[in-house]
Amino acid sequence: MDKELVKERTLEKTPTWALAVVCFVLIAISIFIEHLIHMVGKWLKKKHKRALYEALEKVKADTISKICVPKSVGDSWHPCSEEMKDKGDHKVAFVSAYGIHELHIFIFILAIFHIIYCITILALGRTKMKRWRVWEDETKTIEYQYYNGNKI
Repeated sequence: MDKELVKERTLEKTPTWALAVVCFVLIAISIFIEHLIHMVGKWLKKKHKRALYEALEKVKADTISKICVPKSVGDSWHPCSEEMKDKGDHKVAFVSAYGIHELHIFIFILAIFHIIYCITILALGRTKMKRWRVWEDETKTIEYQYYNGNKI
């Protein structure tokens, strides 16, 4: 069987529960690692290991994309090995590599729109606050207080 002719399942055809499980696992691993780093940081502070604590802070600041793993470890994340696919055991991957790629793109686009949304809300909030400031300054004038019943 030619590997290039085998089409992988797209994200659209992947069951929703499978994507939810993948997202849950990624989030759970992230939270666990963050909690572990926090606990190590607290321990280093308690033991007065300032240099190690600063090194830990630098590790937290670096991008995670610089971490490399052997190819054998990277390939082991796929539940169906190439041998199983070649044998024709009627088994398919939980989420195909192409589906994971599409999921990464979806999460990236979602993050971009979230950032745009937050910036827009921030800009609209600041605009509204400027209008309130103008109104507050207007209420402090003698004319406003006189015409609205506040005696000076």
